[in-house]
Amino acid sequence: MARGLNRVFLIGTLTARPDMRYTPSGMAILELNLAGQDLIRDETGQERELPWYHRVRLFGRQAEMWGDVLEKGQLLFVEGRLSYRQWEREGEKRSQLEIRADFIDPLAPAGRETLEDTRGQPRLKNALNQVYLMGNLTRDPELRYTPQGTAVARLGLAVNERGRQQGEERTHFVEVQAWRDLAEWAGEMRKGEGLLVIGRLVNDSWTSSTGERRYQTRVEALRLERPTRGPAQAGGSRPQTVQTGGVDIDEGLEDFPPEEDLPF
Repeated sequence: MARGLNRVFLIGTLTARPDMRYTPSGMAILELNLAGQDLIRDETGQERELPWYHRVRLFGRQAEMWGDVLEKGQLLFVEGRLSYRQWEREGEKRSQLEIRADFIDPLAPAGRETLEDTRGQPRLKNALNQVYLMGNLTRDPELRYTPQGTAVARLGLAVNERGRQQGEERTHFVEVQAWRDLAEWAGEMRKGEGLLVIGRLVNDSWTSSTGERRYQTRVEALRLERPTRGPAQAGGSRPQTVQTGGVDIDEGLEDFPPEEDLPF
């Protein structure tokens, strides 16, 4: 089992004033809607700007501290992690991958360029959108090719996280997508193998068979590494790399299912 690693770093602008809510047990939850643009360089060397919108949740005393301070347009740094949740609604199992902040810090706007989208929401140019994960593959990678011949692979990653209680462990399930040479390299891996993923968070959206709008947060891989496992391999080959361009926050959340629609 690969050592669990689960870190998210974002710098973006608040699209609206944060929304404060409380769980039935009285825990404060501050919802932050953050927007930015990633500058991505493709295999031809061309640069593209890709917009992103992410909802971040801050819990407990920090939430109450920042709830009346932050305003729309504020430049914000977020350090946190991905958290997988599963629940049942009307007999159907639902799941969500959300961003939980461990630390936030307002930043000075000097020298930062922002745009305004069609809804009047500020979006930061040259934002920060990075995620670092280490876990194990939950299935064999699904490798396919687009009609233009571009390789794309979908991977399921299980990331283990130690809880506050001794021996307690949680598992977060994350969908990862890789392209081109990175996808073909990943396609040779197998279920259960350990994997280090460095990438960016993106949101997929689609319409279900019942007409509902559905969303999924996943990771677009920019770098993959296959870690070695234990001292038995210390003298073996180097890890393979491919690259392209305090509160218990889970307390009381079982009765607080998330909304499925992103507010953008």
